[in-house]
Amino acid sequence: MVRLEARRGRVIIHFYSRKFEWIIEPRYWKNPFIGLIIWLLIPPIILAISQIVPISVLSILSTLIFANILCILAIPLTLQIIGTGRVNFGPHFFAAIGGYTSALLSKNFGFSPLATLPASFAFGSLIALGLSPITIISRGLYFVLITLLLPFILLEIAYWQSEIFGAETGIPGVPMLFDTGNIFQDVILYFYLSLAIALVYLLISDRILRSRYGFMMGVINEDEEVAETYGINTTKIKIPTFTLTSGAMAIAGWFIAHYYGSFTGPAWLYPSFLILILLTTTLGGKGAIYGVVISAYVIATLREITRVAFGELSIVVLFLILLLLLYFLPEGFWGLYRKKRYREYFPTIKIRRG
Repeated sequence: MVRLEARRGRVIIHFYSRKFEWIIEPRYWKNPFIGLIIWLLIPPIILAISQIVPISVLSILSTLIFANILCILAIPLTLQIIGTGRVNFGPHFFAAIGGYTSALLSKNFGFSPLATLPASFAFGSLIALGLSPITIISRGLYFVLITLLLPFILLEIAYWQSEIFGAETGIPGVPMLFDTGNIFQDVILYFYLSLAIALVYLLISDRILRSRYGFMMGVINEDEEVAETYGINTTKIKIPTFTLTSGAMAIAGWFIAHYYGSFTGPAWLYPSFLILILLTTTLGGKGAIYGVVISAYVIATLREITRVAFGELSIVVLFLILLLLLYFLPEGFWGLYRKKRYREYFPTIKIRRG
């Protein structure tokens, strides 16, 4: 049933008629493993620093949770851009769909967070499936405008049916995911839960991009006409990709609703939040899902620092800083890593002369 086969630098796992490869060379897993350990140790490190320097631990952890929310939205968005060849300007629309689904089901029907999780994913995916033909019939500016209008339509509906969606007051009474009686422990648990969701997204996306399906997604992203010339059915790639990644974005709304104990749609549907998501994707690097994590934490940290330091001018200063980062890092944060680790991506050939 299960058979292991040792090869140079890798282990092949045979499971019935399928086989999986596990790379065991340190250069392939060492840096991701170190990054994961650092990611997991962030709360203990902050606690240790707080014993030496007077800092607000809860405020810092809340900022890091917001960074994880950006990851939960930006990782599926990056995968969606690769698989459809389109830039979706409405990821926060699907997050709001997930948040409203969770809040309404919890408040009106008494659903638990475990029950609203699949409901949010299913409803977000269902709406995305209905919208998925736009990935085929529109491209470029037309696709951007269509997806950009979706959040504004939902925003108007939220104000129009304020007795249902709560408008700016939101939908209160959403059950919290954790309620231990200790707010510090709750925030720690929320951090690790959001981290776990982002990590699952990373692993799934990495596995997809390394597969044959991911190769076809990459071809579509580079040139859709060339992909069709080589016999790739772009429709069968783009529609499932758009549908499932949008459902994954809806889970971010589920987390937001149960993290805050309420869901206020307008707070998440404004363009400023969209810009943060798009900058997270862009500054991470082109198609770089691991770079997204770095950019999310940088953006969330800068957002909090500018809020404390500049008050009402914080949003202006933040976007100016991010604009400079876009200018000086055209390949994003992952581009810096690739330049320093060039040999991990491309073989080098030494030619002996004389």
